[in-house]
Amino acid sequence: MKRTFSVLMLAVLLVSAFGFSASPASAAELITYVGARFVQGKGVVFVFDASGYRNKDVRGADIFVGSNFHNFGCTVNAERTQIVCVANGGLTQYAGQTGVIHLAGQIFYVIIPGYSGPDGCTDGDVEGAYVTFYYGEGEPETFFVEGSIEEIEEFAQTEMDSSEGWIIGYEISDLDCGTVDIPEEEIPA
Repeated sequence: MKRTFSVLMLAVLLVSAFGFSASPASAAELITYVGARFVQGKGVVFVFDASGYRNKDVRGADIFVGSNFHNFGCTVNAERTQIVCVANGGLTQYAGQTGVIHLAGQIFYVIIPGYSGPDGCTDGDVEGAYVTFYYGEGEPETFFVEGSIEEIEEFAQTEMDSSEGWIIGYEISDLDCGTVDIPEEEIPA
């Protein structure tokens, strides 16, 4: 009986020692906080630089400010190597206070931005709108373009017309404040 038990234990040890394969280490890197601002129609947007992450890695992120946890959702933009997190716009009531973000096992202390509408862009932001281009193949891309709605509409239509069918549509947000993704010289006057 002891011998059978000993052989069985040896077999279990061998299976557990050699039966599991090591998985490769994750290619994810440290996350770097870039900044935050209020975006009309979206809420408070927090941007992080990071590569090697997937959407499942950033699920469950949260933000703590004003003695409460607040609704907070994050997505990964692998092409731009960014993680973008959005909190409810009501978070601006805590403008200037420190918030704590838990994201993919890392903690960030951030200053909650206040509301700054199109009439009062701050921090070097300019008035413009977000243009989302839809392609026949691949994921849509969104860019912030400076100018009036008419100038941005003209720019988006010109891009679509000159794309030789690659761009199949576009959508333009309301006017907002932001950082230009497309150089000003490429926007029609």
